[in-house]
Amino acid sequence: MSNENTSSTEKESLPAYSDFLYGDVYNNLERSTFMDTKLSANLRTFFQYNTLVSSLLKNIKKDQKILQMGLVFGNEMDLVAQAIGAYGQYDIIDINPLQISRNQEKYGDIYPAMKIFRQDAATFKSTIKYDVVICFMLLQELPPVTKGKVINNALEALKDGGSVVFIDYHRPVFWHPLRYFVRMYNRLKHPFVEKLWDKEIDTYAKNKTKYSWLKSVFFGGMFQKVVATKKGNPLAEIIAAEETPKEEDFFLPDF
Repeated sequence: MSNENTSSTEKESLPAYSDFLYGDVYNNLERSTFMDTKLSANLRTFFQYNTLVSSLLKNIKKDQKILQMGLVFGNEMDLVAQAIGAYGQYDIIDINPLQISRNQEKYGDIYPAMKIFRQDAATFKSTIKYDVVICFMLLQELPPVTKGKVINNALEALKDGGSVVFIDYHRPVFWHPLRYFVRMYNRLKHPFVEKLWDKEIDTYAKNKTKYSWLKSVFFGGMFQKVVATKKGNPLAEIIAAEETPKEEDFFLPDF
């Protein structure tokens, strides 16, 4: 991988808001490498990073097919890859070419299940149905319309019974000592975060009733975990049950 930053041609293919707000980190190799540490992840989440990742891992099982939308800093991807094991499938998509090449070099062949692709989560249409789709601290960086596209693409990538795990910021309780500091900082640096304060994630879903929704919050409401599980097809389940041979259907000769 070259040590140069993202080229002007590659920048043109990135969303303008992403380049304007986050380009100083995501398009800069030295800065993004410096940020890609567990200490940095802890500082940016007020030392809630371990709690958030541990909560995510509760939804991951060995040998599952996993899709993650967006590369992330820290060791979250390492822990997911380890939880899946060598015989699972761990597909990670991201739109930034520098981050893709950086992570491909970083991980190499360490995790056989992990594959990193260049895809825009807002336009991604999966031909594979996954057990779990992960959106870890991704929605905070997206404008409202793009949030909706990503959320619905994630939901559509699920197999029956599969779950999307959204972990992101949330409206803190009114007495939270960091509430107003975080609000002012976000308005200066992360203008799309506050949309997660004002609107629930499930309200972006086009077909909300096809999924069951479970929400939990952490650190006085500063962070949220929303799990959307795709409901099975009742008719298909009935047909499958009827087609499954019962014990009395087997003929055993009586000698």
